[in-house]
Amino acid sequence: MKLVYHANPHLPRLVWYAVMSGSPVEIDVYHGEGVETFTDFFVEGAWNGDFSKGDFYKATFFMGSGGQILKDGVWHKVVIATPTHALERLYSIQDDTALHLSNSLPFILHMTGLRLDPGYLDYERDFNSLLKGLRRYERYLPLYGNRAVRLHYYCNIIIDESLALTEEDKSSPGPFADYEDYHDKLTRAIGQLIKNASSPERKIQYGLVTNISKGYDSAACAALARDFGCDTAVSFNRPGHYAWDNGAEIAKKLGYKTIILKSADEYKTNTRLVEAEFVSSGELGSDIIFSAFEQEYAGNIVFKGNLGDTFWDKNKTDINSEMRFENGVFTETCYIEYRLRTGYIALFPASFGAVEWPSIHAISNSREMSRYSIGGTYDRPIPRRILEERGIDRGMFGIHKSGAGFNYRYDSMKRIRSRMAPLSFESFYSFYKANRRKGFRVLIRWVEYLWRAKNIYIAFFLNRLGITAPYGRVRCDQTPNPGIPSYLFNWGIYVMMNRYKTAMNGGRDEVHIS
Repeated sequence: MKLVYHANPHLPRLVWYAVMSGSPVEIDVYHGEGVETFTDFFVEGAWNGDFSKGDFYKATFFMGSGGQILKDGVWHKVVIATPTHALERLYSIQDDTALHLSNSLPFILHMTGLRLDPGYLDYERDFNSLLKGLRRYERYLPLYGNRAVRLHYYCNIIIDESLALTEEDKSSPGPFADYEDYHDKLTRAIGQLIKNASSPERKIQYGLVTNISKGYDSAACAALARDFGCDTAVSFNRPGHYAWDNGAEIAKKLGYKTIILKSADEYKTNTRLVEAEFVSSGELGSDIIFSAFEQEYAGNIVFKGNLGDTFWDKNKTDINSEMRFENGVFTETCYIEYRLRTGYIALFPASFGAVEWPSIHAISNSREMSRYSIGGTYDRPIPRRILEERGIDRGMFGIHKSGAGFNYRYDSMKRIRSRMAPLSFESFYSFYKANRRKGFRVLIRWVEYLWRAKNIYIAFFLNRLGITAPYGRVRCDQTPNPGIPSYLFNWGIYVMMNRYKTAMNGGRDEVHIS
């Protein structure tokens, strides 16, 4: 069993696709130039361990993905590792002669010659099923021609010489006793990961950058990043509420020297169809605005506050060890293809020890944390303590929940047009016209969807009339919008598959969407 590498400068920097076949098994890995490759392992990302050992699959804090050949007695086996959070996933497809794996859905589809089923209406719901937990999500996405691709979250994939595949649980740091225990283990893991990412044995040594706002989570992450020498913070200062929510003053108080402020609408001038990257994961676009920081993110570890609103929220009631978020709205996975192309490591401090959520929640509600609890529905003692112990005044953050980004889920064609760059919308609209679904089945789906989402639309119209009404939510296992937004994922995959086709053809014969 051996690894055979095929580097391609035209591929996204951190993407990889591995195909296992033959006897003895040979593993061909096609990858971008940022993937680290060695005789017995390949990896994109970093972890809280010694880089030279390549033991990312054992890590309790792994931001990225990779594979390693292991000796198991007289036999060999392969372990393919997902990150230790569920905001990214791996994909596998098995056929009669080979096993295919990748960290990119459009890449594995291109390389296997498979494609989405254009008549299937539940892709968004299948991806969103992750909110039901690690034990109950939809593991297979249907493809055209009765084929399927398997999704893998938060696990190690073990493959033997017969190409049989099993999943094993990730390592856990164990339950946390109190705040000091949690804080010490978290900061130690971050420090070890940063050391790993700057190892001289790497082709690429990563720097540090952080997001920051006036909310709890990104501000706390910026405070942690500053402890490790991070000196660049990025935030939005326009339009609308972003002017109020930017974290520049907090960054200054933390000692940041480079503070970069940009418009959340900057993506609207792009000519690369960047929106396709952010809808091709099945989660419709919540992070598109962060494409403004492509230059700042590239080649860096980026501290991000994702998952803080879950694991650091004192008021959560559905606490569990399976990362089950049935009351969640979005899976927050839309940045995947953008990250792989830009070439950065996304670091989510709140994801550390995620399967130990019950003990984290207990700390948030403990007596020792009461002085950092301000009451109300927006109350997160852990990030508040992180910030206040680093000199940030109580009134500077965590006052109002604002949030960044948007999602296309409920948008009309007119609204989508207003929230896309002109060239991107032209491409999407052409795709929609060429692939528009018709028939009684679509009508039935509309009836099902409108019945389930009626409270959201009623609240929308009441609020437009000046009558305050709660929007409510559509559960993750309910009918997704079968209208215009349902074409976005298919369009995104179509655009991205064409990009991978071009890359694998040496950057030639690019297919233009029309």
